[in-house]
Amino acid sequence: MSSATTIKVSVRNRDALRQLADREGLTLDAQIARLIQRERRRLLGAQLASSPLDDADRAVVDASASDVADASR
Repeated sequence: MSSATTIKVSVRNRDALRQLADREGLTLDAQIARLIQRERRRLLGAQLASSPLDDADRAVVDASASDVADASR
């Protein structure tokens, strides 16, 4: 990490984040990055879900959803 900053979070949230990070063998920074990535994907999925898709687009979305599900296991 080339630079760092401090953020204020509740002890409860810090401990929950630490528990998630420890379970995955990650640093707090890596766990936060993972959560940010998941949220971005969720938002993208919500945008895609609200748009009409043709059959070709639906096939791409379905394949991508499978890839994301597999990667999160």
